[in-house]
Amino acid sequence: MTSQNSSVRSGVPSPDGSFDGQMELNDKNGSRETGATSTPPLEPPNGGLRAWACVAGSFLLQFCSFGYVNACGIFQLYYKDVLLPSQSSSSLAWVTTLQIFLLFMLGPFIGKLIDTHGSRMILAPFSAMAVFSVCMLSLCKTYWQIVLAQGVAFGLATSGLSLPAMTLATQWFSTKRGLAVGIVSCGSSLGGVVFPLVIPTLLDKVGFASAVRWVALLQGVLLVIANILCSSPFPPKGNGNGQNKAPSAGLRAFKSLPWLFFVMGCFFTMWGLFAPLNYLPEMAAQKDVMTTQMAQYTLAIANAGSVFGRIVPGWASDHLGQFNIMTIVSLLSGVLCLAFWLPLEFSPSFPGIIVFALLYGFCSGGFVSLGAPCVVSLAEGKMDEIGLKIGGFCLAIALGALTGLPIEGAIKDSQGDSFVGLMIFAGVSMVLGGIFHGAARVLKGGWNPTTKV
Repeated sequence: MTSQNSSVRSGVPSPDGSFDGQMELNDKNGSRETGATSTPPLEPPNGGLRAWACVAGSFLLQFCSFGYVNACGIFQLYYKDVLLPSQSSSSLAWVTTLQIFLLFMLGPFIGKLIDTHGSRMILAPFSAMAVFSVCMLSLCKTYWQIVLAQGVAFGLATSGLSLPAMTLATQWFSTKRGLAVGIVSCGSSLGGVVFPLVIPTLLDKVGFASAVRWVALLQGVLLVIANILCSSPFPPKGNGNGQNKAPSAGLRAFKSLPWLFFVMGCFFTMWGLFAPLNYLPEMAAQKDVMTTQMAQYTLAIANAGSVFGRIVPGWASDHLGQFNIMTIVSLLSGVLCLAFWLPLEFSPSFPGIIVFALLYGFCSGGFVSLGAPCVVSLAEGKMDEIGLKIGGFCLAIALGALTGLPIEGAIKDSQGDSFVGLMIFAGVSMVLGGIFHGAARVLKGGWNPTTKV
């Protein structure tokens, strides 16, 4: 596969952490404009003990934040059957939706804080908030208490843990960025395996309140370790030296057609992405092809597939191109919903549900792990704005996260026990997202399918 000629040869960090560096821009005729600064550029370390320690710490951040959110189907099933049986599926979906929405909605603000103060200054207060919100969930008895503790408070905490984790990984690496981000993203998948296995067992043995407190203790210990391991290779920029340019960077990005199509692809993919994770356990239990306890484990199985989906596509993207792999996994996620999950509504089977969970987990995991590398690729070497650009990307897809699950829940409520409508909605949305990602890939790298983009 041939490598696409980049329009930016280098945009590397300067010693003050501003990532201004020296950039050489090549036009179509091969001419070059050089804007040099007074300080020599520094390359990302691309390895070393501190770099991989940071990857490990960022992995733990994702485990405790997005990994906990990935257990949404377990809480949805428990609330529906035990704690809040009077609430509709669409109402309960807001608990998960708010967590995901706040994570992405606060992206620009967290991104600006990362650019200015560095990631480590963000981690400690948001780590404390995460543990506190889970402790508060253990005291909840009503729907609105759960919405505030789990939906709002933990959603706020997740925004200050998940985004710094991804940003740190991109700062330490350039040549192995896809692999590093894939490993970090695996933290959320592993959390999505562990929490759905542990929480139902604890619920049966010690009840809801004590089970949630044990989860808070686990998160507290792991987050302390993560805070120790995580660091940035460069000092934060502070409030000066180029900060006046940063606020408009996210808006300027939307003038680029590849960026606009990429963001639209993420919006539509996010519209359907969490439907299987949220509703597969409920569907499996309702179809009587497995016990309720086994139905809860389908979420762990999906997230187990996602572990490989975070690493393998991330590794492949380093060799074949981020946009090539992103287009494939987005399309496959939608096709799996329409061609595999939908038929299970009419002819459910134990093996079919398990195989779908594994395959969907793999493909959806690839989408999650490739978001940050694609944004970095679209930044075209302007690494001083990478935190804000990732924040702008998160803000753009927040609407997809906010509206997807409630729409799917409302569709299900209108159809009684049938999951057909939400399956079609989720599948078509993700296929449409894959089409937009493909369009962004063509605009960025041309029609040649062998070009690395």
